[in-house]
Amino acid sequence: MTSSVSPLLRLSALAVVATLGLSACGSDDAAPETPSPDTGSSLEVPEAPEATDQETELAETLEADFEVTDAATLEDQWPDLTAMAAALAGTENPDLCQQAGAEQYGLLVEAQPPTVQANVDPEALLDEHASGETVTVFYANDAVSTAELHEVHQDTDTSCVEEYESAIDHNTSTSEVAGRSVEVHTWQVVASDQLTGRMIDIINDDILVRYAAAYPPQVIAEDLEDDAAETFNEAATERASEVFEAATAQ
Repeated sequence: MTSSVSPLLRLSALAVVATLGLSACGSDDAAPETPSPDTGSSLEVPEAPEATDQETELAETLEADFEVTDAATLEDQWPDLTAMAAALAGTENPDLCQQAGAEQYGLLVEAQPPTVQANVDPEALLDEHASGETVTVFYANDAVSTAELHEVHQDTDTSCVEEYESAIDHNTSTSEVAGRSVEVHTWQVVASDQLTGRMIDIINDDILVRYAAAYPPQVIAEDLEDDAAETFNEAATERASEVFEAATAQ
């Protein structure tokens, strides 16, 4: 049904600490060390949740009907997710990015919202400058709302570039997708003149869909076409809306 979790999946929208935080460093800076787990950490890691029918069906739909290479349920993502959560929780003297990442991963481990994440086929990337694009679907459950999930991702997006000369372009609008009222958020994150990420979030009380593009360090924002962000946002919003519609059907 689903394939194994790829390296890009580990460094995608779910792992904003990696995609935005690490790539935010200037090319002249030494790469930050990956946080090492503290075996004395108080983080309790529960057993992997069994994939729900909702997750399984959506993963199968994404692999069959969308231009993705693989789709992973929360159960599939669990080893990487819990490893990062433990590492961040055990980091000594964490910076703002690591603190925000620890909250994000800790919430996902504790609340276990049904989640499906997929890697977009490299031949189907919306932005030729991107190193990879992912789409992630979160379903609210009794333990966490989509608003809370959106907030922790937003906090990580911003915290991981605060210590650099950064510019975050965030716009919000309302729309209707699959007959449901939703909020649409568009994000562009630039740190030290480098474009590090573009994200589209489509959210209502039940579902959060995040479409995210990550960029290599050599992509300089001011060198791009003037309408590059608008062109990406329009195409990514359309693609995210299609995924949202598929998610509502499960």
